[in-house]
Amino acid sequence: MKPLKKKEIFNFSIGDFGINLNFQLLGFFLAYFYTDVFGISAWHASFIFLIARAWDAINDPLMGYIADRTRSKWGTYKPYIFWGAIPLNLILIACFSIPEMSDTMRVAYCYFTYILHGMIFTAVGLSYSAVGTLVTQDQQERAKISTMRMFFAVVVVITIVGSYVTPFVNSQPIIIEFIGLELVTLNGPQFKDEAEGWFYVAVIFGIISTLILFYTGLTSKERVDEPVQKYDLKDLPKIIFGNDVLLVLSASMFFNTAIWVIQNAVSFYYFKYVVGIESLQTVFFQWMLPANIIGVILTPILTGKLGKKNVFIIGSLIVFAVNTLRHFIPIPTSEAYTLFIALSMVGSSCMMFCSICQWGMVPDTIEYGQWKTGIRSEGIPLSFFSFMQKLAMSFAGFFALQVLAFTGYEPNTDLSDSALSGIKWLYNIIPGLFSLACFVTLLYYKLGVKQYNKILAELNDGK
Repeated sequence: MKPLKKKEIFNFSIGDFGINLNFQLLGFFLAYFYTDVFGISAWHASFIFLIARAWDAINDPLMGYIADRTRSKWGTYKPYIFWGAIPLNLILIACFSIPEMSDTMRVAYCYFTYILHGMIFTAVGLSYSAVGTLVTQDQQERAKISTMRMFFAVVVVITIVGSYVTPFVNSQPIIIEFIGLELVTLNGPQFKDEAEGWFYVAVIFGIISTLILFYTGLTSKERVDEPVQKYDLKDLPKIIFGNDVLLVLSASMFFNTAIWVIQNAVSFYYFKYVVGIESLQTVFFQWMLPANIIGVILTPILTGKLGKKNVFIIGSLIVFAVNTLRHFIPIPTSEAYTLFIALSMVGSSCMMFCSICQWGMVPDTIEYGQWKTGIRSEGIPLSFFSFMQKLAMSFAGFFALQVLAFTGYEPNTDLSDSALSGIKWLYNIIPGLFSLACFVTLLYYKLGVKQYNKILAELNDGK
């Protein structure tokens, strides 16, 4: 197989920009939108996140089963990226819309739109990842793809979402900075209220996401020729639970995803209520941009020397230490805020280590599973990863909202000390504990470079 061209890596990897414009907007702001804009109680909103995942336990493996059996002139998985782009982003817009109906029906509307979004996201997200396994089987090329994907997903998207959404929604000037240097100031549109602002953000993100997914769907090629998958639904437990590497990596993905979901979901509450200056959230995420870029640059260098697993482990330990230390910084003095930013930059770079390594390790579990169980499937393992990622997202949302409800959170008021303490714990200590759990889990991951190459050689010889 010919080495991948840079353009081929770009064409596939930019798809993560499109997916994450959709995914991160929900991850950052849907909890806040439900409680402070839509008007649902934190306790009630938490169950929207939780119940949606109960359905995913059925939907995600079924979608993987269907995708594995798809054959078309476009390929096995590419059609789902292309044809799923429009419905995925229409539902995103629906999630950030407030219909004129009774309170009971509006809650039902939230359940319906969020669950439907999860179903369509599975079809698009797992298919996108599956295409990545069929672009190349070379570990170094997969590492390059993972690095480029995380550049678009984390560096670009999270910078945009974290820095510019809230001033846009609140009809404030959008100040574009880099390492403290103001580059340009833009005057955004004036909305009649916050709800209208969120709607238009979703529309803009939805259009961009759709166009990018179209581009990736049209330009990416499934280069690894795999036969039609021959297994039945009864084989699903064997494919999942017979693959110990898949289980370990999925568990670490759960903890790693929960870290940033909780932090991002709570960040708006943190800067609004704990710090007391909403606009500092924009400044904060602008400083995270160079930190994330450093993480992107360093990760392939470190993985080349230490291996993906070891870099993932080191990153998790540092993130744990950063979050723990940050909790005890007094806010909001200028000196303390400088230290807060510095520690956060270190943690953000190391989160890049974790995210890049995580997705670089995912395709390897497919060949391992084929070798271990005798059954080749891209769809089922990737649907399981998708489920664990969404489970972490929903669990984090459920947990955060339950803590807010328990500590007496009341939106748009002067919060009690217990509510402020709850937000601070959610932003620092809890993500730190998830990082520690991720570290412990990774100690049980046993698939190294030498073993993977041996497995791949055996599989190719057996064809």
